[in-house]
Amino acid sequence: MNIIELSEDNIEVYTEYISEDIAENIERTFFHGFIVENDDEPVAGIIWEIRNAINDEDNFSNIVWLKIDDENAAEELFDKYKEMVMEDEAVTSTYCLPAISSDKEKNALKNAGFTVNFTEGDTIKARLAEIYEIAYLKKAKPKDYIKPLSNLTQREFIAGVRRFTTVGQFGLCEDLAYLPKTYFENDVSCYLDVDGEVNGLLLFHKKPSGILEVVIMQVLGNEYAKDLLSMMCQTLLAAKEKYDPQTEIAIDRHNYSTLALSEKLFPRGFGIPVYTGSRQER
Repeated sequence: MNIIELSEDNIEVYTEYISEDIAENIERTFFHGFIVENDDEPVAGIIWEIRNAINDEDNFSNIVWLKIDDENAAEELFDKYKEMVMEDEAVTSTYCLPAISSDKEKNALKNAGFTVNFTEGDTIKARLAEIYEIAYLKKAKPKDYIKPLSNLTQREFIAGVRRFTTVGQFGLCEDLAYLPKTYFENDVSCYLDVDGEVNGLLLFHKKPSGILEVVIMQVLGNEYAKDLLSMMCQTLLAAKEKYDPQTEIAIDRHNYSTLALSEKLFPRGFGIPVYTGSRQER
């Protein structure tokens, strides 16, 4: 069996084997992965992100994709994975993977020393058509201090992002400071303008599958709950002009703000079943 490390140069070769929404991450800072091949055919693969790489906390690896088609390849896959995360000084490995059709992956994780728990995932989705039926959204009024991301120059965008990253606000993207403005949907993403400074960010990324994912939703200051709700309403109304009503919006309920907002605006507040767990690496 051969192990092929994934990179920007070869990821397109494996886009039929790897989910397109996952594959695009290989081009981002802190993401790594490899494929195990047998007779030039992929039989297993893994992609993970190194977290805490730019702060003083212990590094950990978060596995975002795992596929095991050949159980004989699993041991070789996790041996190589261990070697690579040790190079990045990861103390712990975690994962959260869809529970649907994951029996081989679940067994491979157990055999590799990971805990395995079955639970509801944090990510929830709703179609725009469903969201537009919510009464609160129908009453929402535009605020002149909430502006589309397209209004910012690249320099202003970088300065605005820096205000959040310097206080540890990354949303879902620890590499937020490395992502270009074009990574986000400029016409529907928005920011809060306070005296000419970016005081709030609500950024959407459109995945290759067409799903609009909330990447960061943060406001600086005491009025964050009220401002976040206004920003989300304004963003969703802007999306109505640009996207098909069946377009899906995804939000990860990773903190209180996202949890509270999802309960107010997302009609189906249940995540998909997932397997989660961890393993100590050192």
